[in-house]
Amino acid sequence: MGGATGGQDGGSVHEAGAGGSSDGGDGGGETGSAAGAAGASTEEPCVFPTPITYPDHCFDRTVNAGESGTDCGGAECAPCSNNQACRDGSDCLSKQCSAAKTCTPLISFGYTPIDVSARTPTPKFKLTITYSDSVRMPLRDLKIRYYFNHGGVTEPIIGLDSQATIDPGNSQTDISPLLRTSVHRFPPGPVQYSLSTDSYLEIGFEDDSIWVTNGTKFVINQDFIGGSSDKLFDQGSHYSFMKSTTAIPNEAITVYRAGQRLWGVEPPLATFPSCAYAFGANMNGPALSVSGEALLAESDAHFTFNGTAAYTSSAKVLPTTDASTTSLLGTGQTMNTGDSLTWPVSNGKYWAYAWLASAVNGDTGTLKIGSSVADKFFAKTSGGARWGLIGPYAVEVLDGSLSLTVDGTVHVAGVKLYTAQADAQIR
Repeated sequence: MGGATGGQDGGSVHEAGAGGSSDGGDGGGETGSAAGAAGASTEEPCVFPTPITYPDHCFDRTVNAGESGTDCGGAECAPCSNNQACRDGSDCLSKQCSAAKTCTPLISFGYTPIDVSARTPTPKFKLTITYSDSVRMPLRDLKIRYYFNHGGVTEPIIGLDSQATIDPGNSQTDISPLLRTSVHRFPPGPVQYSLSTDSYLEIGFEDDSIWVTNGTKFVINQDFIGGSSDKLFDQGSHYSFMKSTTAIPNEAITVYRAGQRLWGVEPPLATFPSCAYAFGANMNGPALSVSGEALLAESDAHFTFNGTAAYTSSAKVLPTTDASTTSLLGTGQTMNTGDSLTWPVSNGKYWAYAWLASAVNGDTGTLKIGSSVADKFFAKTSGGARWGLIGPYAVEVLDGSLSLTVDGTVHVAGVKLYTAQADAQIR
């Protein structure tokens, strides 16, 4: 178990990260006078959510004073996901404390790590989930999050080799083609469970016709992998990793129904509120909206390029994503060592993200945004052009412009900025 984000429901706080799976739709971004300089200006102050943490006794695997169950329930710990002891509904995530004084879980959950190595290029795990609530839900509403620490692994980090079956009680059906994964990254959150978490892999499904009812069983096998194996994942730093040879009810993985948390305890991620979104731009294309955030057209962003070459790609993107992100990734600028891009941006402190694409197999390089060096990106096009929304990187603008430079070769599809808190330490 770990801590929780400010919203505690998986959907109440704005979240920015790599490969967001939400389809913001194609639409017009900001144009005209807004294009001159990036920066958010609002009359009301932008309030950043305070990540929720819990006392150490909520993680020691014993029932302490004030807890109703093991590491859960009571006034100080997270509500119990499993069928643990309760005094009343407030001790339970389901809000249901039975006559026998045990929580009524909304799902049963089993986690089995397939790769238990301390360091690995490909974390792998198996999930077994049985839905046990009387409320029917469309398959599209189901989301699962595995939390990890990026640790400097070469980008893009993507979900790979996803397999899933569903059994509503009378047959087992392969729904792997419907499975979608996305990776989301944030600034490192507060230390909880001796870890500081900055990323999660989200697993979801793209379907409007399948309904999940009481007794429906899922089996999911999931890997995720970096752009290359030169830097391995440290599973010991992963909030959701537990070493086991059998299935265990791992509450450091969370499950949601339409944003409502059904299982698990979130770590305290340092999320951005919607009001922190400052500015974004499509590097070589029209204005559009990605995950509800408007990106300027290149012509309105007033980029100044030095030595860059435009790219156009019609390759299938991997992982599969929404239409607007796919459109964004289809064009961009190829930047090589010595190339530079200058973007008019209002002075201030920001968190920066960049969409990078695999336009040419084997191209590798490191983007520098202002004075911040981004993570290395290695392009692969086998099976589909891999891509990533890398970041966030802390930048401070002092002279009215933000520069992008490169060591090697990268293909940049877009960029966006979030205003940092006034007291943020930019380094």
